[in-house]
Amino acid sequence: MPMESHKQAAQYHEDAAKPHRTAAEHHSREDHEKGYEQSTKAHEASAKAHEASAKAHKGSGEAHEKSKMSRSESGSKAGKSLGSEEHAMAGSQYHKNG
Repeated sequence: MPMESHKQAAQYHEDAAKPHRTAAEHHSREDHEKGYEQSTKAHEASAKAHEASAKAHKGSGEAHEKSKMSRSESGSKAGKSLGSEEHAMAGSQYHKNG
């Protein structure tokens, strides 16, 4: 699930970039009314992108904590901590099952 959150956040950021560019073009041609309209759209899209990024960041933090717990539990059972590959697998499993 967190992986999808990152993809969605990236898409929102791309969607916000389009009206930002369009607004800049209108402002450079001194068409400030259209520039303002596009700036408003860009602001709304940026807010959506920010929310999605925060959600993705939170999901990554949770996956990291889950991976640390898994590493800790595995290490205490076997008397050692997980290797980097095992740690990545634990995080990957959380991202899939999240």
